Amino acid sequence: MPRPSVTGILICFFVLTAAHPTRAADADYPLSVDVTNPAALQEATRILAEELKLASRPQAYVIVDLIDRVVVIKGRGVELHRFSIEDWSAGQLADASTTFRLQTRPPVTRRKIEPAAGGEQPPISLDDMPTDFTLQFSPTFSLTVHPSASDDIGRWLRFKGREWWIWLKEWAMTLATGRGPLPQPWLHLTVTSDHAQSLAWTVTEGMAFLVRRPPPSP
Repeated sequence: MPRPSVTGILICFFVLTAAHPTRAADADYPLSVDVTNPAALQEATRILAEELKLASRPQAYVIVDLIDRVVVIKGRGVELHRFSIEDWSAGQLADASTTFRLQTRPPVTRRKIEPAAGGEQPPISLDDMPTDFTLQFSPTFSLTVHPSASDDIGRWLRFKGREWWIWLKEWAMTLATGRGPLPQPWLHLTVTSDHAQSLAWTVTEGMAFLVRRPPPSP
C-alpha cells in the first residue's frame, strides 16, 4: 500500500488539530481517525480529497462511513442528514476507492387507491419509499439496504431469502461452468426502516457516493 503523501497528511492534521492524540470524534470534526494508523490516515485523506471536489458542485452527495458506521448526506460540504448503520457486510472493498455514480434510483411502491377516495392518486410521499433495495453504480458497485430483523422481521426474512437464492444461483453457475461471477465491490447495510426510506427518497440518478473503508486487518 502506498504511503500517504505529505500534503495528505497535512490536510488530515489540519482537520484533526486540537483533537485527542489518537481519535477525533466530536461534532467539530467530520471524520474519526486513528492518526497513528497509516492506512486509516491514508483512507481519511482520500475521502477528504474526493469530498473537496464534490463540495465545489451544487449537487448533493453521500458518504457511507463504515468506520464511524454512519451514512451522511451532504451538499456543498454541509451536512444535510445523517443516520446510523446498524450492521454491514462487504466484499472486494479494495476496489471501492473511487467516487461512484448512481445509475437508477430505487423503485417507488405506490399505495393502492381506495375506491371510496375517488380516482385521483395521492402524491408520492416518504411512506411510498421501499425499505429494502439495491442500488447499482458506475463504476461497477452494488449497495444493498435492508431493515434489521427487530425492525421488520417479515421484510428481513424476504430479503434474506432473495440473498440466499442469488447465492445458490451463483454457486450452481460456478459448478456448471467452472467460472464464478466477475468479482466486483459490494456492500450490504442494515438500517432502520425509516432511515432506508429516507435514503431512497433522497437519492437521484447520477448522485455521487463515497465509501470510507476500514483499514485492513494486520
